[in-house]
Amino acid sequence: MNSVALVVPCHNEAARLNPAAFLEALDKHPYLTLCFVDDGSTDATADTLALLTSASPSIDAVYLPRNVGKAEAVRQGVLHVLRRTACEAVGFWDADLATPLDAVAPFVDALERDGGADAVLGARWPHLGAHVARSVFRSCTGSAMKMLIRLVLRAPVYDTQCGAKLFRRTCAAELFAAPFVSNWLFDVELLKRLGTRRIASRVREVALDAWHDVPGSKLRPWDSFHILLDLIRIARLPNIQ
Repeated sequence: MNSVALVVPCHNEAARLNPAAFLEALDKHPYLTLCFVDDGSTDATADTLALLTSASPSIDAVYLPRNVGKAEAVRQGVLHVLRRTACEAVGFWDADLATPLDAVAPFVDALERDGGADAVLGARWPHLGAHVARSVFRSCTGSAMKMLIRLVLRAPVYDTQCGAKLFRRTCAAELFAAPFVSNWLFDVELLKRLGTRRIASRVREVALDAWHDVPGSKLRPWDSFHILLDLIRIARLPNIQ
């Protein structure tokens, strides 16, 4: 695969962004470009992104005038990439690099090996040899949410919420065309838009060798209420078989 673009949504991430790690990834993977989306940050995120864009021609940035949430920030970034580049695949990656950028290569390999795959999802499966460190809160809530999400999607997806995903260009253009009804679970809504049969036949999961909680996560225990409301909204969307 000759060209892959990753969208990195950022909201007040100045203290957690690691510019050196992103620049190192570009040196290791010449096919890679990055598009950061500043989602109306009120800290020094914009300054950090300005430094990054000046450091490499493979880095672009979109600056949103107000905070619109991760779902719309990612969507705007994907649409920007599709308009501005001829990338063969486009995805999104969490700014805190909870999933290390070294995982990009296995994602690309999965798409290249399997011509029938349209999407690759990172899966935080704690298999032997892996280093997947999650807080007790995330582990407990994650197990319950996985069961509910599988019921909504009618498909045995192991991990919908990992912030590392990659799509073929044509698939991304379809999935990100319309705004999302969900902000907290837009990853689930993406799969709902694919439909049960396409999830089973055209989506692949790649078990991550490393993933870790990064201090400063914006997810709070009481946000579970909003997550459940979003899951109800997604469940009410038309089913695609």
